[in-house]
Amino acid sequence: MRRKKKTKKQIPSTFHSDLKWCIENDWQVYVVPSLGGPRIGVRKGGISSCGKDYHVDKNGKTHYSSEQLGNNVYKSQTEAGVEAAVLMKKLREKYDG
Repeated sequence: MRRKKKTKKQIPSTFHSDLKWCIENDWQVYVVPSLGGPRIGVRKGGISSCGKDYHVDKNGKTHYSSEQLGNNVYKSQTEAGVEAAVLMKKLREKYDG
């Protein structure tokens, strides 16, 4: 019996434009190292809050964000990075009006 080769996901060809869209729309998508293995973190409002739960800018305006960690644990940071790029594309497809 032959084993099927598992096809590896690749970074989408739209990665650069998806990344630019995420930055312009205040989304952070990143790999979080953890004891069990790397996971993906997503933060809406993460750019304006400097990656923190809140940030007060020079003008006194407070920017808030919250981190959501994915449930999936990946075997390597490379695999998680590819999935993060795929997630950026999905975010853009869902929220880009």
